[in-house]
Amino acid sequence: MSDLSSPIDLTLYGCPMHYLKAREAIKKIALEQEIELLVNQGEAVTEVLKSLRLDGQHCEMTAEDGLTTTIRVRRQK
Repeated sequence: MSDLSSPIDLTLYGCPMHYLKAREAIKKIALEQEIELLVNQGEAVTEVLKSLRLDGQHCEMTAEDGLTTTIRVRRQK
């Protein structure tokens, strides 16, 4: 089941707000639905992926464009 609408832009947020905003967005979707997050390349990607995986979510990087990385997350919990 997938319901990818517009990606959620987290590039304006620093640590830990990008993760908190991502977690908030994930709570708004149904189990097994997917969303895409736009995150600044570098440490932000590593931290968001690590934190969301620790939360039990399935996530992967799907694209890199300039200074932005797209992360696709499937809600598991």
